[in-house]
Amino acid sequence: MMRSSLLPALDQPASLLIVDDEPNIRSVLRRSLLVEGYRIEEAPSAEAALERFRAEGSDLILSDLLMPGMDGVEFLQRAKAVDDSVGFIILTGAGTMDSAVRALRLQADDYLLKPFNLEEVSVAVQRALLHRRLLLENRFYQRHLEERVGEQAQQIERMFVDALRTLANAIEARDGYTGGHVERVTRYAVAIGRELGIGGEALRNLWVGALLHDVGKIGVPDYILKKPGKLTAEEYEVMKRHPQIGAAIMERSSFLRGALPGVLHHQEKWDGTGYPAGLRGEAISLDGRILSVADTYDAIVSSRPYRGCRSAEAAREEIERCAGTQFDPAVVAAFVRALQTGFSAGEEMPTLSPEQAVGGRDPAA
Repeated sequence: MMRSSLLPALDQPASLLIVDDEPNIRSVLRRSLLVEGYRIEEAPSAEAALERFRAEGSDLILSDLLMPGMDGVEFLQRAKAVDDSVGFIILTGAGTMDSAVRALRLQADDYLLKPFNLEEVSVAVQRALLHRRLLLENRFYQRHLEERVGEQAQQIERMFVDALRTLANAIEARDGYTGGHVERVTRYAVAIGRELGIGGEALRNLWVGALLHDVGKIGVPDYILKKPGKLTAEEYEVMKRHPQIGAAIMERSSFLRGALPGVLHHQEKWDGTGYPAGLRGEAISLDGRILSVADTYDAIVSSRPYRGCRSAEAAREEIERCAGTQFDPAVVAAFVRALQTGFSAGEEMPTLSPEQAVGGRDPAA
């Protein structure tokens, strides 16, 4: 259905289309309404009127009910299908209650009986045109209101993403990682998620969780984060708290809560030997299983204070070797597919709506 989107100009006369198989009636209506300044077109049948209306449009149609071929009610229905805001008045000398009810149900503005009073017709025309204008004004303002809300939502989204990236980069700077760790993990995770068929809000939650997967390291002292050698057992226990600290931070925000499982579970292992809860298999959230692979891959191919970097091929082999123990085999298979395409499916950031918006060092790696 075509809907009118432009307001009729106030400085232009309204256009009327008179449809009747009797020339005398069309002539009487034309002379009467021309005096009031309207632009008038005529048609001798509903078929001819519909063709003209489709080509040129009109603000208001005055149509006879009973005409050879298509009758006025069918014409009303077809005209509304072209432009549901058009004003429509039915004029008839042989109307029935049933036809009147049908016309009004199809949103006719009025139903006048012949012989009609020209003053009555004038009032009905003015009323129908006013109704059309109010309808179009409402749609016009609603549309522009939605556009303004959409623009504001995009601004909020950009601010939200900038804030998340600033926070993630600040955490990364404390950890001594090669710059860009969180951005890379996020790219890898999104690419893996797409390979697994994740989309929509779930993919956005994965994106947020990837960006903030190490947010809990805020609660880990610098001497542990920056230690160049192997952590002691006590230090490792402190490090192991960071997923829970991160989850607690996410829990406080309704906008971030959807990303909480990935943050909490990204250090869990498929065989149950991970932390913080020692979950195994599909008890670990899918986001957590994806982030575990993405984070480990970046850890292997990046230089760290406690070891050098390895090649992408060596990283792939290591992750494949650990499928079924440290990692979910299905996630590993998706990772391999994403790696073969250069993680190109993770290049684009999933769009965050305002409702969803303002929503890692593993020593063993």
